[in-house]
Amino acid sequence: MILKTLLLPFRLNWTIYLGLALGVGYLANQDYETYLSNTIAAEFQVADGPPDPSPLSKWDANNDATANGEVNVAGVYFTALASGSFDPLGSERSFVLLADDQGREVQAVLVVQPEDIGRLERQLVAQGGGERIPVTVNGTLNQSSEWAGLIWTELFVMDVPSSDDLMVIEPFLGNREASIYAVAEKTIGTVIIFGGLAGFLVLLALVKLLSGRRSSATQSQMSGRDALAARQKKQPRQRSLPSNCTDKTSPWGASDAEAPTPPPMPANTLLQPRAKGQANSQTKTGPPRLQIAELEVQPLFKSVFPGGGSSFRFKSVDEIIRQSFGTLSTLKPLKRDD
Repeated sequence: MILKTLLLPFRLNWTIYLGLALGVGYLANQDYETYLSNTIAAEFQVADGPPDPSPLSKWDANNDATANGEVNVAGVYFTALASGSFDPLGSERSFVLLADDQGREVQAVLVVQPEDIGRLERQLVAQGGGERIPVTVNGTLNQSSEWAGLIWTELFVMDVPSSDDLMVIEPFLGNREASIYAVAEKTIGTVIIFGGLAGFLVLLALVKLLSGRRSSATQSQMSGRDALAARQKKQPRQRSLPSNCTDKTSPWGASDAEAPTPPPMPANTLLQPRAKGQANSQTKTGPPRLQIAELEVQPLFKSVFPGGGSSFRFKSVDEIIRQSFGTLSTLKPLKRDD
């Protein structure tokens, strides 16, 4: 049952797969356009350079953030402040607290991946020494209300006082240019996923289309064979003659061996005189006797012109009489007395 459920998506019609491929391909195209726009924006952002540092105590969101959301703030990092973490949308994040430049309250929260928390702390410590280190942080402003709510909850649990205008910053780790391009390149992942899925659906549609044509051709061949077999069953079987049979089939459908033979005539009937009616019946039913003229040999052709070459020839008296009256001449040549 589970196997049938898993194989159910692969049993759809090829047109459905093609429609799904078009839909996923549209999403892949949209993400690709987003990737191109992000790449172009990253090039302009790198070319413009970072904004001037702004103290957290005087920071203004309307004036101190660029159009790309890049910020560059100055604050104080207390090494004694514990770091924390939260879980937005099933993806864990870690953060470091940053106080304003006066060191009065937490003004910003620096959010990174859990594996990058040590790198961020080393980057902050490298800017000074002691427990109170003035630092400058360059990064991107995150304006997600969900992130802000989760961070507020964590700070309340940690019993850390924070400003009402708490900022959430994703700092650049290492080289600024590489970090900006890395953020822009993240969108190519969804393009690859959607593009690969669209290609797979197109391939699946082609396989279903070709397999459907093959099955249709096979069914037509099988139906043709079944129809031929049915016709052969309806036709009567002909008895084949043995190979050594010497009988020949007659042109009229019956063999010479199967032709009925006339019964033998009794011997005493040859001596008895035939009755008149019997003779007439035999004369009518019997085969016509050959005319004597048909048995005669035709005379040699003799041309009427000297040297031959013409189809005209002399005819004898008997030929003329037979042609005209159908009988032979009864005239006999006269014998000359010597």
